[in-house]
Amino acid sequence: MIKLERVLTGIEGFDPIIEGGFPKGSLILLVGAPGTGKTVFGFKFLLYGASELGEPSLLVSFGEGREDLIKNMAYHLNCSREDLECVEMLDFVTVKDAGVDSVMETIVEKIDSLNVKRLVIDPFSAMAYAFKEKIDVRILVHIISRLIKQSGCTAILISEKPLEGESLGAEFVADGVIKLSRKVREGRLLREMDIIKMRGTRLKRPRHLFTLEKGFRVFSQSTFERVSMKGEYKPLPDMEAYYSSGSRDLDEILGGGWLKGSMNILEVGADVGIDAYRSIVLATGLNFVMKGRMFLAYDPPRLDADYLRGYLEPFIGEEEFGRLVRCSSTDLLGSKILEGAPSETPAYTFLSLDALTYRYGESQALKMLLRLIERVRRRRELLLLGVPDGELQPKLVNVLSKMAKVHLKMTEMDGVALIYGAKPRTGYYVLEIEPSKGFPELRFTPIL
Repeated sequence: MIKLERVLTGIEGFDPIIEGGFPKGSLILLVGAPGTGKTVFGFKFLLYGASELGEPSLLVSFGEGREDLIKNMAYHLNCSREDLECVEMLDFVTVKDAGVDSVMETIVEKIDSLNVKRLVIDPFSAMAYAFKEKIDVRILVHIISRLIKQSGCTAILISEKPLEGESLGAEFVADGVIKLSRKVREGRLLREMDIIKMRGTRLKRPRHLFTLEKGFRVFSQSTFERVSMKGEYKPLPDMEAYYSSGSRDLDEILGGGWLKGSMNILEVGADVGIDAYRSIVLATGLNFVMKGRMFLAYDPPRLDADYLRGYLEPFIGEEEFGRLVRCSSTDLLGSKILEGAPSETPAYTFLSLDALTYRYGESQALKMLLRLIERVRRRRELLLLGVPDGELQPKLVNVLSKMAKVHLKMTEMDGVALIYGAKPRTGYYVLEIEPSKGFPELRFTPIL
């Protein structure tokens, strides 16, 4: 099979999922309702080509004046206005009663004089209505398509028209069709990208989450493979009233970390992979043991002694692992919990609710937990309660949530692990592991 020559878009996370970029010389239709991020996507495509690759890039605007556009893009792309000057612009917003021939001639002259390699028309859906004479949108699409093929540039047509209902005609001519959407679920914002069509490209997944945090970033399938230690891990410092979670991002979300003396809940949906669940539990555990504090884990099905040893020993060594880490079997669960840490050093206890209730039943498990919560409060320790698939024990989880300082929930969507706060309430964050430093650094990126 002949491989197509590709044009890097510069959109973070996007090029790998379309086999390295848009097909060179292609026409891409980008559709979505207002506020979905279409202009940010298009401008980032132009800016990357102009600033990073030295490719002449042109924005033809029919919807937003130059000054407003530059101001908004500087904000969204987290850069200065001067950084955006490398992108050429044609502003047709204020042009009234222009002829088709006049506008197209201006665009063609600009493309030819600059030898434009990247072109964005925003919004294309308004272009047909900018002329003094009526013109069929389909005819306009074919005119632009021929122009793009003749010039050899790669182009994006931005439209607010939906693919359902009234057709623009562009989707039939375009080499690629991408739809951006903005949704609100239980008061939390979600953004999704659907790659409906992309010529000569194999797509593993047609739908992906994305965020406008610091530009435009697309998320591919989450992976939480164990990281091989290559560098020295330095534990994150605690605040006076908080233990660090082991993740700077999570500490910020929690307002400083886990409150000392608190009980907290990590509820995980049945669709979430076990390694995503483990990553949060063990980030805090690693941060504790690196400071000479104890880590007590009670989740036999998911965190047995062999797994904990394989994860923690590369960082602290065999001797420190034996001194600081305790991992109980289900049969010894009750007595081990109530014994607590055998030292005066504050301990981090992680307990799986399903393991406890399976062994003792909900009523007895609640009594044991109440005693444990009191001990943690008195000794200013830390308790994290794991709740795999909370829908199985809704009444007990509801009771415990009222006592918890923090109640986090994890779910999976479009192949990505999402985490959000039920208490205190937060938006969605994408959970990822950054392995480049040689230790498992957790990243939480907000969906904005």
